[in-house]
Amino acid sequence: MAVTTGVSASPLDEPCRPTVLCEVRVEDLPAVLLASGDYAVSVSDGRRQALPSSGELQVMVYEPVVVKLDGAAFEGSVELSPDACDGHAHVIHAAPKPAQLLFQAGAVPLSELIVSCVAGCPYQSRTADSFPELPFPRGETEALVELEFKARGHRSHADSFKLSPGQNPIRVSLERIR
Repeated sequence: MAVTTGVSASPLDEPCRPTVLCEVRVEDLPAVLLASGDYAVSVSDGRRQALPSSGELQVMVYEPVVVKLDGAAFEGSVELSPDACDGHAHVIHAAPKPAQLLFQAGAVPLSELIVSCVAGCPYQSRTADSFPELPFPRGETEALVELEFKARGHRSHADSFKLSPGQNPIRVSLERIR
C-alpha cells in the first residue's frame, strides 16, 4: 500500500528560483565578424540572443547553463550558474571551427571519389563522403591544402585550395577516360 504525504507534485508548487543577470563577453572573434550581425549566443535551455557588435551581452540565469557562440566560422562556450554571476564578465573565447570540406563532384558519387592530401593535411585515400574535418592550429584561420582526386574510369587530378573555418565547398571535375 502506497502512502502519500498530501504534497502536490505539480511544478507550480516548486519555489521560485532567483534569476540573475550574468555578464558575458566574446573575445577572439575577428572584428569584421563581430560587426556583421551574423553571430548569436544560444543557451542550453533553448534561448537565443543576437551578439551585439560590442561582443558583450547579459544573459538571464536561474540554473546552471552552457552559453554557446553560434556562427558559421567560429565557436566557443562558457558554463554559467547563478552563484557565479557576481558582476564580472564571463568570457567565451571564440575559436575557429574546423574546415569542413563539402565535395561537389558532379556525376561521380562521393562514395566513389577518393581524396588524398598531397600537402597541408595528413589524410590519404579517403572517400569524399567520409573525409574528416581539418582543424586549424591555434591562432590560424586559413590553411592551404593540395588534394588529389581519383575515381574509377576517370583521370586523377590534383588542385590546391585555400580553406577557412567552417564549410568549404570543393568543386571536383575529373575527366573521363575514353
